[in-house]
Amino acid sequence: MPQPYPRFHPGPSAGRLDSFSERGARELARRIRTAWANIGWDVEVRVERIASEELGDGRSIAHFIVRSDLINGLPQRRLEGGLEGAAARALPRAA
Repeated sequence: MPQPYPRFHPGPSAGRLDSFSERGARELARRIRTAWANIGWDVEVRVERIASEELGDGRSIAHFIVRSDLINGLPQRRLEGGLEGAAARALPRAA
């Protein structure tokens, strides 16, 4: 039986992904979107700039966050032509 949801693990990424940088946040968003798409779900994931930190020498560092339309960690829309049958019914819906 196919797994009804992607395998996500809490805590730091094994690859030491810096999700505060724009590059890292975009990579994390891509991974989330791809993991759900691989099992037939459409998830909107976006990267937003949340803050800037002054370095004191006239430069600043921007911090980013990843947001999605998951509700209680679950997607709301199937991809067009997504998985059918038992796999489509296997994922519990958010209340």
